[in-house]
Amino acid sequence: MNTLTDVRRRRWALAALALPTLLVAIDISVMGVALPSLARDLHPSAAELLWIIDSYNFLVAGSMLATGAIGDRIGRRRMILICAAVFAAASAVGAFATTPLLVILARAVMGMAGSAIMPASMSLIGVLFTDTRARIQAMGAYMTVFLGGMAVAPFVGGLLLAHFWWGSVFLVGVPVMAVTIAVVPRLLPETRSEQAPRIDLLSTAQSLAAILAIVYALKAWVNDGATASVWLALTAGIVLAALFARRQRRLDNPLLDLSLIGTPAVARTLAALFLTSVIMGGSSLFFNLYLQDVQGLTPLEAAWWTLPQIVLMIAASNLGPWLNRHLPQRTVVLAMLLVMTLGFILYAFLPVTWAGRPLAAAGAALAAFGIGAAFPLLMDHVISAAPPQRAGAGAALAQVSNELGIAVGLTVLGSLGTVVYRARLDLPGTTAAGSVVDGVRDATARGDLHLLAGVRAAFTDACNVVGLAGVAVLLLVLALTRRGHVRSD
Repeated sequence: MNTLTDVRRRRWALAALALPTLLVAIDISVMGVALPSLARDLHPSAAELLWIIDSYNFLVAGSMLATGAIGDRIGRRRMILICAAVFAAASAVGAFATTPLLVILARAVMGMAGSAIMPASMSLIGVLFTDTRARIQAMGAYMTVFLGGMAVAPFVGGLLLAHFWWGSVFLVGVPVMAVTIAVVPRLLPETRSEQAPRIDLLSTAQSLAAILAIVYALKAWVNDGATASVWLALTAGIVLAALFARRQRRLDNPLLDLSLIGTPAVARTLAALFLTSVIMGGSSLFFNLYLQDVQGLTPLEAAWWTLPQIVLMIAASNLGPWLNRHLPQRTVVLAMLLVMTLGFILYAFLPVTWAGRPLAAAGAALAAFGIGAAFPLLMDHVISAAPPQRAGAGAALAQVSNELGIAVGLTVLGSLGTVVYRARLDLPGTTAAGSVVDGVRDATARGDLHLLAGVRAAFTDACNVVGLAGVAVLLLVLALTRRGHVRSD
């Protein structure tokens, strides 16, 4: 009876850990659904639009190593509780923001708070589930929640926007984090590392500053061209990144263990994780804007077209480990990467017509299915390929590669799409040239059907180019995989 009670308690504890993680995952991509509505109210520039989307993601990726180390020192349960409260407060601020800058700042604070929840949760799972098989099953369930949260985000956003204003996608975080604060102390033990290294504030500042400087340079280049400030920011970002890498190699307890990257197998797998996350993160932005601004769907109508993606993402996260028990791991990963490639080929041929709806849904579903099955195997390979004493560092590198890839994808592919959209539209200096959201709003307000058709055609061309970029990146990932970075046993 005591054993049964203990099992039930651990399951409830796992559910308590999964709840805030679900919200963190949803917030990675839900903003893409609300973006058209938010843009109509707050009128952000093209650069501000991109910052609204990926300020959250870059702070999640850039802060994860530092907040994970803080959690090791002060206690993982305490870290979850503190960050849940900060996340809820920032969500409330974002919901009622009256300027794009306030939305960006709220999303940034949410990102920093969210960055601590995942590493703390993974550490607690290791404490709760000491049996290897039970721990693997618990991690599988946890990752299913995370991937499912990213997949279900458009549907959640669509349902909220069908009945409320864009701020509702922020407010959903308040009750979720309130429940987390109420149940976590009752269900989870407190754990901390007795040998946790000191928090290296200089390394943290260097990594964040390098990332943000490079991102600023990319965004400013899209908005203003290659100005002196763009080159200055880019140079500063590269120099800071080099200083960060140099410092990590000299520290006894580095914030990021770069020695693991020196192992060819680990380096190639990390590259595969990063590159697949780049194209998945970037394409999610275009998927939502295409359905709403090109196809003219409401957020709720667009959400229904995400259902195949949601179902296949959840199914694939369980199918991948099952296939791995019956087939060589490299075979499974290669097959799933080919499925992803097929999805991006469909993106490359999206039309402006109604036929684009099922094509976009099919492309997103195939891409989600492929990454959902391959992702756990790639993550496992990084962790298992690392020496036992560095397994934790391997897990951190894998997670940072994923989160940073999503953020970079939103910036790089978002910038690429903006350049293509403006070139195809060929109306420099006009309101419509700002973004597809501005173009649709301007054409609708003026009743200019010719301009509306031009805006939608230009953005569809941008989606096609992003699809081709995704295919090119996946061919590179396939080459890395074939060279043997994934186990063949």
